[in-house]
Amino acid sequence: MALPPEHDITKRQWSILESQLSLVETRFLSQLKRGSREHLPNIQTPESMRQLNALFGEIELEMSKAFTFFDTYTDVLTQRLTPELGPLLSGCDVLAWDAIRKDHPALAIVEPPLVYCDRGFGASVLREGVLLPGHAPNPMPLIQIPYSRLKEKYNLTSVLHEAGHEAMVRLGLVSTMPKAFRYALTRAGAPDTIKELFAIWTSEIGPDFWAFCASGIAQVATIKEILALPPSHVFRITWMDPHPSPYLRVLLSFEWCRQVWGRGEWDKWEKEWLELYLLEDAPVETQELIRKARAYLPVIARALLQTKFRVLNRKTIPDLFNLDTLAPAELQRVAKTAESSALYLKGLSPCKQLAVFRLIREQGKLTEEGIDGIMTKWLLKLGEKRRDLN
Repeated sequence: MALPPEHDITKRQWSILESQLSLVETRFLSQLKRGSREHLPNIQTPESMRQLNALFGEIELEMSKAFTFFDTYTDVLTQRLTPELGPLLSGCDVLAWDAIRKDHPALAIVEPPLVYCDRGFGASVLREGVLLPGHAPNPMPLIQIPYSRLKEKYNLTSVLHEAGHEAMVRLGLVSTMPKAFRYALTRAGAPDTIKELFAIWTSEIGPDFWAFCASGIAQVATIKEILALPPSHVFRITWMDPHPSPYLRVLLSFEWCRQVWGRGEWDKWEKEWLELYLLEDAPVETQELIRKARAYLPVIARALLQTKFRVLNRKTIPDLFNLDTLAPAELQRVAKTAESSALYLKGLSPCKQLAVFRLIREQGKLTEEGIDGIMTKWLLKLGEKRRDLN
């Protein structure tokens, strides 16, 4: 593929991809040789001809499925041949890796993720180990973001959310978090309907919270922006969708801020959100359900902040991070360095640096072009560290 060295993937990642392709090649060759040994000696007979023909057809169909693996990674990696896009994606890789890499044995064996762009509104992740067509396991996390995220770089917390999906599965939180929610809600006297809904929603609430722990108010500011959709979508609740109603999802993010840092900018954001989306505009059949669920958002926030999970060695999720360094006052101190000189980000992890940029954007002291310019330089600089991932 001849990727430029400055934003090539690591030797280890190439090794993993090549070994996966070699395994598929070996399997097909073995199947072909086994069938040939069995049928070629009697190829003159109609029965052997039919058997060998059927084998060739079966291998052809299986190969078309196996090529999905090749096609997927070809599509992902060829984006890095683009002079402008490739270096930015390398920076996103570093951001995603920073979100995943935490002090826990289960996260020590995750391969560094690859970020790529695709059409559409939302982001997504293809987790490591998930089977692709042809039964080939995906060898590393693939995080897809809309192209628009690279124009509005202050919304790159989408990458952190998708990294959270990978981390939470690895840590076993996907299966234990619903139990924690049910326990907390039961103690709070919540009805069964509310307990079941929040249990369904854990698979998306969890990654939202992971992104919050990684980037603080950056996650909150982003989610209120990207989920500012038509009321018909914001108030939507179905039992088949693991995503909470955007109305509740945004309010829950405000609640995390309130419980961690007390009063702040998020109180103003919440007021604006509630003025934009009046609950009486929700469908009649879901109004009462949303009202009840909203009443228990503080319970859910406390459960996420305070529950000591056995799978985390009796630690809380925030114990894997350092929320003190994401305190708005601390971010503001860093953001102020941009007023007199170059922004001083030394000592901050990439996710925390993203939080500083989001704060600068919220303060409105730079134009959209101005903040895009400095964030582009920042992301390119991050991308230079791409080859150091391990």
